[in-house]
Amino acid sequence: MEQTIDKRAEMMGTAKVPGAIVKLAVPAIVSMVVMAIYNMADTYFVSMSPEGYFGTAAVSVYMPIMLLTQALSILFAAGGAAYLSRLLGAQEKAKAGRTATTTIILSFLSGILVAVAGGIFAEPILLALGASGDTIDLALDYALVLLIASPVQLTNMAFNNLLRAEGSAVQSMVGMVIGAVLNMILDPVFIFTFNMGVMGAAVATAISQAVSFAILSSNYWRKKTVAKFRLKGFRFEREIVSYIVRVGSSTFLTQLLAAIGFAVINVCAKPYGDAAIAAFGIVNRIQFLGFALMFGFSQGYQPVAGYNFGAHKFERLKTAMKFGIAVALCIGALVTLACYTLAPQLMGLFTTDAYVMEIGVPALRWFTAGFMITAFTLIMLMTHQAFGKAGGALILSISRQGVCLIPTVLVLANVLGLFGIMLSPLVADIISGMIAAILAVRIFRFIRTTKEEYVLGILDPGAEQ
Repeated sequence: MEQTIDKRAEMMGTAKVPGAIVKLAVPAIVSMVVMAIYNMADTYFVSMSPEGYFGTAAVSVYMPIMLLTQALSILFAAGGAAYLSRLLGAQEKAKAGRTATTTIILSFLSGILVAVAGGIFAEPILLALGASGDTIDLALDYALVLLIASPVQLTNMAFNNLLRAEGSAVQSMVGMVIGAVLNMILDPVFIFTFNMGVMGAAVATAISQAVSFAILSSNYWRKKTVAKFRLKGFRFEREIVSYIVRVGSSTFLTQLLAAIGFAVINVCAKPYGDAAIAAFGIVNRIQFLGFALMFGFSQGYQPVAGYNFGAHKFERLKTAMKFGIAVALCIGALVTLACYTLAPQLMGLFTTDAYVMEIGVPALRWFTAGFMITAFTLIMLMTHQAFGKAGGALILSISRQGVCLIPTVLVLANVLGLFGIMLSPLVADIISGMIAAILAVRIFRFIRTTKEEYVLGILDPGAEQ
């Protein structure tokens, strides 16, 4: 059993690089796509409920809170996973185990904090995010159930990232896929059969997350992981917590700013009515499916890059980066083409309302127009995380979702109205792509310098970069 587990980690440093990335990426892509589909399933079934687009708007109003919760979860999950893959590359298994344990505990405790704080302040937050008199009760029904499930949701994110980081991508995929499929089965049962409407969608999601938690956690209590989860004698170590937070902060800010960006879009769309909020909510669910493809691939790329950087296998690292960038660009181009061509059909899956369609179809095309740039930026972000380059990762994280998108939405919405909201993501992509190109030049220079120091014996093989 131990030899089999070790081989999963060693595969990242010995198998052909494209094959290793694909082997890790496919389960991650499947997990992300299935997660995107079951998030879309909530919107799909809610749109068919008696609440109509008011229910869709209520779910859309909650989305910034969902993204904020995911931001907190990924603060620990992404940072812990990045550190874990590097430690395994350096053959530091004991420290990798302590890192996994720390990540899981921090995630669960944060989930409790979200559940308590969210439950207390849910109503004023939802009203500030664009809920109207027609949607606030529906939004509260949906939000309170999901907030109670926050500890499970956050810990699931930790399990997923940690398992992928040690090469156990299939195990991660199984837990995600079973939970997602269950959610899609339970949605119509609770929404229609039990006549629970919007709240039924939330209950179905919470139950599904609990099932995923049981499956994913079993990998640890059955001792089928490289990095062992141990509570006995556990204590928080400043070095591990600091590294997790430092490296994970970039992805945390990406998600945090995505939440703020979506909230700004909701607020700017509110003058155009609940139908406009519903339209942008549907667009964001659909575009997340495309983003899931790119993000899933990047999650297969990151551990291979991190492992080979930690093991100082620079030629393999160079191959991984070239392959990662090329494939990510292809995925981005295909998503843009698909969304442009099929925009009416995709929107039509979620609504028959003419006004929602009128806003949603062009919005979907504009929102996904810059996905090739998004794909390149994402690979550069994952590369910086894999190397422990928190500064560069932070810059890339805040560029598109924060520094670029939020002020762009505010300015263009005031100047161009509804069309300005639609155009904003493309403008943000172009600016952030320029920043990513500059940092790409720097990271390739860093690899070359590090390689030269290692060959000359200046760099300690066991030293942290």
